[in-house]
Amino acid sequence: MSIASDAPRVQARLRPMWLALAAAVSIALWLVLEQALQRPIHPQFAEMMMAARSMQVASRVLWMEKDARGLTPSAQADPNRTGMIGQEYTPITTTIGELPAKRTATNPDFAAALVRQIASLALARGTPVVIVVSGSFVGGDVAAITATETLGLRPIVIASLSASMWGANEPEFNLTDMLATLRERNVIRTRAVAAVLGGGGAIGGSMDADSVAALRRSAARDGVPIIEARPVAAVIDALLTRINAAAGNARPGAVINVGGALIGLGSCRESHEWSPGLTRKSLPCSDGTPGLAMRLAADGLPVLHIINMRRLALEWGLPFDPTPLPIPGNNTAIYGSAKSAP
Repeated sequence: MSIASDAPRVQARLRPMWLALAAAVSIALWLVLEQALQRPIHPQFAEMMMAARSMQVASRVLWMEKDARGLTPSAQADPNRTGMIGQEYTPITTTIGELPAKRTATNPDFAAALVRQIASLALARGTPVVIVVSGSFVGGDVAAITATETLGLRPIVIASLSASMWGANEPEFNLTDMLATLRERNVIRTRAVAAVLGGGGAIGGSMDADSVAALRRSAARDGVPIIEARPVAAVIDALLTRINAAAGNARPGAVINVGGALIGLGSCRESHEWSPGLTRKSLPCSDGTPGLAMRLAADGLPVLHIINMRRLALEWGLPFDPTPLPIPGNNTAIYGSAKSAP
């Protein structure tokens, strides 16, 4: 009787113990799985967030300025109200352009992605970085400048002022004006060291006299010298002289080319075959005139080529043409471990 009467009490004591053990094992497995799936943040996470926040501020500033001037595009063209999208066509529009690609470059996470790419070069703070910007890709221009400044590098900006469709193509609020506005509002610090008019021959070909005059007025207001020479090779030589003077005794650490401006890519057949993204190899020029990117790459500089946004978005893990724009910091493909970098 004694043995039989004790059995239920033994089972009652064992059952909670097994339940507690099973619970502990379950929690341990959950923690292990969570750790395995979790991607640690990138070492430059703070800088990425700063660059992304700067892009957000830039959007607000440019939208408000355009709104005050009566220049805001339609809601269909710029649904995220970035202020970085222009009109379909204006007198300083020189080529066709893909609207979804231009909207993709306005994503604040794009600036963070550029921080990630540039940081992989391990450049010392204060190193000059040449940035060729184009009126065609305002989002890419602002992202490149903010990313470089956030990393403590020294941007040397060369600008091509004409634009393709949906770019900075308002004659009275062109790329020079937009960058000047951002600098005046302390969003960026850098002023271009030189500019070209863009268009045919990079000297305003295909633009009317009034448009060229508007671009010249904007550059003069901001103290940016416009380089005009023939042929294109002479323009490139003059721009390289400006770059060398701005760099001083320091050797640039990289070149960032935004868009397909003639001064950036040149007219070589090979330059148009340049893959988007970061590359450390130079290309030959079998025919035509090499642009700044090709000339600087020949000197051993790595090139970050911002073009073909569909491909870049796919390779870097960015959404293509998102509405609404993502909240910075949530995209693990951008902000996650450096080990997973492309």
